[in-house]
Amino acid sequence: MKNITVKLVSLALAASLLFSVASCANNGGSGKEESRSGKKITADSPWFDSNTVDVEVAFDSSKEVEYTYPRLVGADDKYIIVLTTGYYKMPSGDNIDWDNYDYNSYAIALISIVDRATKQTVRHIDLSEHLESNDYIDSATYADGTVTALYSGYDMMTYESTYREVDFDCETGNVLGSRPASGFNGGYERSFTVGNYKINTQMDWESKDAAYNLYVYGTDGSENTVSIKESGKNYYDIPVILPMDGDKALIPVSTDESYVYFELDLKTTSLAKKDSKDYEWLDLSSLYSPFTNAKGEIYFTSATGISKIDMKNKKTEQIFNYSWCSVSRNQLTNLEIADVSGDSFILCGQNYSYQAYSLSSDSSFFIIEFNKAASNPHAGKTILELYSSYGYTEDKVSEAILKFNNENGNFFIEVTDRYSSLQDDVWSGDLNSEDDYQNAQLNSDSKMSNQLAMDILNGTGPDILMNVSQYGQLNNKNYLADLTPFIGTLDSDKYFTNVIDAAKVDGVLYNLPVCYTINGIQTNPKYAGASGIGFTTDEYEKFLKDTLNGDDIITYGQAHYFAKLFNAMSDRFIVNGKADFSGPEFAALAEYVKDNVRVNAKSWDDMYVEDDGVYSVVTAVGATVFKGDSTQNQPAFETSCYGITSYFIQVVQLNDGTAILGYPSSDGRGPMVKPYVSVAVSAQAYDVSACGEFVKMLMSDDVQMSMAMNDNFVLSREAFRAGAAKAVEYCNGEGGDGMFGYDYYTGEPVDNRYRFSDKNITDMENIILSCSQMDSPDAAINLILVEEMPAYFSGQKDLNSVVAIAQDRAQKVLNERG
Repeated sequence: MKNITVKLVSLALAASLLFSVASCANNGGSGKEESRSGKKITADSPWFDSNTVDVEVAFDSSKEVEYTYPRLVGADDKYIIVLTTGYYKMPSGDNIDWDNYDYNSYAIALISIVDRATKQTVRHIDLSEHLESNDYIDSATYADGTVTALYSGYDMMTYESTYREVDFDCETGNVLGSRPASGFNGGYERSFTVGNYKINTQMDWESKDAAYNLYVYGTDGSENTVSIKESGKNYYDIPVILPMDGDKALIPVSTDESYVYFELDLKTTSLAKKDSKDYEWLDLSSLYSPFTNAKGEIYFTSATGISKIDMKNKKTEQIFNYSWCSVSRNQLTNLEIADVSGDSFILCGQNYSYQAYSLSSDSSFFIIEFNKAASNPHAGKTILELYSSYGYTEDKVSEAILKFNNENGNFFIEVTDRYSSLQDDVWSGDLNSEDDYQNAQLNSDSKMSNQLAMDILNGTGPDILMNVSQYGQLNNKNYLADLTPFIGTLDSDKYFTNVIDAAKVDGVLYNLPVCYTINGIQTNPKYAGASGIGFTTDEYEKFLKDTLNGDDIITYGQAHYFAKLFNAMSDRFIVNGKADFSGPEFAALAEYVKDNVRVNAKSWDDMYVEDDGVYSVVTAVGATVFKGDSTQNQPAFETSCYGITSYFIQVVQLNDGTAILGYPSSDGRGPMVKPYVSVAVSAQAYDVSACGEFVKMLMSDDVQMSMAMNDNFVLSREAFRAGAAKAVEYCNGEGGDGMFGYDYYTGEPVDNRYRFSDKNITDMENIILSCSQMDSPDAAINLILVEEMPAYFSGQKDLNSVVAIAQDRAQKVLNERG
């Protein structure tokens, strides 16, 4: 981020952010690390070359695979071991003797042994050959050239579960020995190695309160069970076990409030509670797939890379950032560590070939070995920092980042998640209604947008910001750049330019919705108001009473309901930094909410009871459709429609509900668009034009078409129709089989199901064209409305009095932002 002189930032703004800054101080500031924006990549900057290998699995070629579940068993200097379980497709028909049917003859339980040096699969072991009646493979472990498989079964005579361990020699595939599995009453959740001990963890299902059992195995053959339980206290999860001095281990356990820490003496198996303050430096919320190498060093994966835990100095150190290689970070975030040794490490995991408009979901297990390069191939480039929540970037965004970094000769994009801990801070306590959820969301968004605004003004914020459209506060020239110059003048015949116009604030495009959802009320078009695309408040009141029988599909209480309607019309109430709540449009929303909306949202517990705690069955167009809510016989849903198949499903559920209409408004406007993938550029970016080149990539035909084929609504109308046509073909074919169900007697798809056509595509296209407002709430303004409007709804104050206070408070907030 370039250093700039910002024209006066008001004391009021600084004061309003003081709490946010102070609350971050304990976490080392707003993020986990300082911005690297503007720094030069040098020849000795870390970079890792990679080699990817698919693991071969020896399936029976005479059988068709139904499904598989591959996972890592273990690795050392010689081998990498992978276990693949699942089933071959079983035969069907009336001539099968199901009482004597051998299900295990169709079981898949294969060990693949991969040579560490050559990355070739050198041997397979078929564990299914040793399955007994009612057996299945629970898990497997690997150590010192031996694979140990855990076989779980059920004794039909004693009605008890049985467990046995079988050892296999990796060199020959032969059985080395078999024994009953002692020390636990079921499969374990995780396994850790600490010095000369192996510790397996398992939830204690027999305990009244949530509790854990630890099964401690020593190399001397000792076996011990340690229970972590306490009356009236719940222990939920043990994410990692860490070595301490001597034969001791640190056991962090999550509870209802926070993490508690125990010191386990592995020799005596005694437990001692430790002071949690001594371990505040451990960020357990972002610690995934912990791994202990041969030296006893602990590593873990996070959203942005691999880090090492330094227990002695009480810190974590990142040894690998996903930006330091040419592999898609979207792929890397789903992998686990197989081995770490010096400047080399191995990641592995599943590679899904998911296709939105296909039932095919083939997956393979692959290994990627990374070795530190002698020099960085991007030396001389300047770093641009891209912020994405929790470090996650969508598949096509990840590919665009790689393409930018490979093709741009001057700049290099690095991804950060340095604000993620700030997002987590407010999500605490019990949430049991839509109102509770909205309160938490508004406070989270307010805190995040405040911090981003402050950092941007101070020159320490990110250059590029992904998916921050929900932070309406940032829609200001002091914080974000106008993206219009980078997308140019678009032809409305080729693009949904109305969506881009809807995203603009006072004519400026701060956030580009690369793809988006449609938010509104899905129903039959005959229920629309006079505008044909939405409802006025009077029209919705009639719709609520006559068509919905008074049971509103918008489930918020009054305060948040009003804020929702306000957001859908915010362009009328805040223009060019001026708040005006005094007009008839504001009054119409307020009066509607006062007269027609319940004070508080129903609790989720009550809503579940009203649903009888079961999934409802909806009958539409002669087909049986299963839906997990209480929409049976309802003529409308509130929807956040993510793509064309989502739209098609609800068309059927609503018996030809082809319209998505706007929320109640003063002018009967259409539904809102809400960005699913959006991009913004800081007004103080190190190089705004370079960031703009990345924006252009996301608008390319290739990215737009790829996202459309992934069942997303996109800006390109050509890509939209191409994806929608593929969806029609899919839903009229194999996809419709699952959507509509099967005839119980014949096993065949129902033959009277809804048939989709080009008309449905045109209907959806017209819905998109009816959108004129972006769902981009300003959390600070919404919080003011949520606090002030109830005084009017309850009758404590008249509307003019409430408006005067709310407008004054809102204007002060707007003034503070410059």
